[in-house]
Amino acid sequence: MAGYRVDGLLGQGGMAIVYRATQLSLDRVVALKLLAAELSDDPSFRARFKREGQLQAGLDHQHIVPVYEAGDSEHGLFLAMRLIPGATLKQLILGGDLNPRRTLRLLMQVALALDTAHAKGLIHRDVKPQNILIDRDDHVYLADFGLTKSQDDTAGLTGTGQFLGTIDYVSPEQIQGLPATAASDCYALTAVLYECLTGEVPFVAPNEAAALHAHVVKPPPRVTDVRPELPAALDDVIAAGMAKDPTARPSPTSELIRSAARAVAPGSLEAVPGQQTVLSDGQGGSVMTLAGGPAAATRLTGTPPALASASAGHRATLAAAQRRRGLAGVAAPLAAALFVAALVAGFLVGKGGQSSGAGRLTSSALAGHVLLNYPSDWRLASAPPAVAGLAFSEPLSLAAREAGNGLIAGEIHNASGSTLLARSFRSRVLGALPSAEPMKLGTVEAYRYPALRAAGASGALTLYAVPTSAGVATVICKSARAGAGAFQSQCARAVSTLRLVGAVAYPLTPIASYAERLSAAFAQLGRAAPSQLGVLRAPPSTAAQAQAARQLAAAYAKAAGELSIVAVSPLVAGAHEMLVTALTALSRGYGRAAGGALSGNTSAYTGARAELARARSSLEDALRALAALGYTVAH
Repeated sequence: MAGYRVDGLLGQGGMAIVYRATQLSLDRVVALKLLAAELSDDPSFRARFKREGQLQAGLDHQHIVPVYEAGDSEHGLFLAMRLIPGATLKQLILGGDLNPRRTLRLLMQVALALDTAHAKGLIHRDVKPQNILIDRDDHVYLADFGLTKSQDDTAGLTGTGQFLGTIDYVSPEQIQGLPATAASDCYALTAVLYECLTGEVPFVAPNEAAALHAHVVKPPPRVTDVRPELPAALDDVIAAGMAKDPTARPSPTSELIRSAARAVAPGSLEAVPGQQTVLSDGQGGSVMTLAGGPAAATRLTGTPPALASASAGHRATLAAAQRRRGLAGVAAPLAAALFVAALVAGFLVGKGGQSSGAGRLTSSALAGHVLLNYPSDWRLASAPPAVAGLAFSEPLSLAAREAGNGLIAGEIHNASGSTLLARSFRSRVLGALPSAEPMKLGTVEAYRYPALRAAGASGALTLYAVPTSAGVATVICKSARAGAGAFQSQCARAVSTLRLVGAVAYPLTPIASYAERLSAAFAQLGRAAPSQLGVLRAPPSTAAQAQAARQLAAAYAKAAGELSIVAVSPLVAGAHEMLVTALTALSRGYGRAAGGALSGNTSAYTGARAELARARSSLEDALRALAALGYTVAH
């Protein structure tokens, strides 16, 4: 048929049938997609089928199935595409071959493909596991752009008002007859993410009408209702991606997967923002303070070690409103009681039964993931004092007996780099920034900056910074005047009790697992790049030149995709982001070079070479920044 030998059947859907075939002129195995015979006479389906070839061929992206040819034959319209050996994502789901991290590695590649399509004003409209193809190296291809349309295309192609899309993944706005947008694809990809994590579609319904109704009116499903061992933060990711309001969904689509990657970081904990909450021991004493909300708002992965030794005699009551989305029945009060009992056992009894008294560390407070003991004669401040340049997440503020002295603790999310300080704060430090003093706070490593003075902050500051999986845990001892030695000593004792709850501390030295991920990514590039670069230097033909550039684009995109979902220490976060950005830019540059070579557009190819030069310079900058942190990568 039209120069192809049909070798076997690959699959069949409502619109087309797909064969394994050989393109005789090039002796190349392809996937040959033929419009279903009963639809050949329908002008609207023919128009849509022709458009698929045009659109998909125009989307030159390493994660979109390449189209070799689109044409007409005696048997009807056809597309010849690259045959992807491997499996569909649906097959992996049904086979139980996915875990959260592999899911995110695969779906990040889909999201990057969608970002490219959306940047060109194109909407896929049928994102589903059956259209996501995975080769043997876990390289992902997004297929079946037959329903793709331009964002400004208001003319329907079905003519009969036939619904376009797949019911298990379709967005509410599409069901209601509103135009599909990039947010519609985000909704569908979120539904796919949910299915990968749980093994079932978001809305299991007895019929199509019930499924459509659920998409429009039911709240997004919760991952933890099906897989309670997964981080609760994933529920928020799904809720955002499947929001009924399209404008509330993540943008670009890849941000959805990045949010999910942050949610599955080891030791996750979800704390609902709220007022400071005091927990009592049932006997009139205050045993713990939660700066971020009630204890029932805390979801821990795993069992806190102290639970094993918690005495049944420790009773706790919750003096706060229940969490906005609490556990059902008695689970929430019970969880709160056990959690507080564990803290009492681990942090009060474990101190040797100290009696309450001035200066003794007999009270505890939790600010986000930071747990501290503090003196009983300190009190909660009504509002934390502002420290210019530092934006605490869920801050805890404690005031000492002496006016103007106090402690501020919490997490800072915009602090990174070798100093672990926010750039906005570093710029306000008066005089030279003192060298960070490495130290141990219990089992975690921290930097200490003594006697800091900063513009906009009265008095002297001693700052402690701990790199964690949830940001930089930061504690400040703030004295009203220099030389407040007694308070600073007392505050240092409180800081020395710092523990992390639901987060993992990173060391201050290079991390072997991260170094291995870097080495693996660049080793892969080292295997792929040299031969292709040789072709680009002396291309035997334009086609070979384009193919080499395309393969380089795929190699750099794979490295960027794999590294983009690696959880990194705040110490290397800035350099890591530079690295991923540079790798992505190299992928984009080689992709444009391939397009320029294939079309014979000399100016486009020259522009791509200039873009590649800038990207290579950025890559060198990123590698130098990593080398300064102890990570030397051969490339």
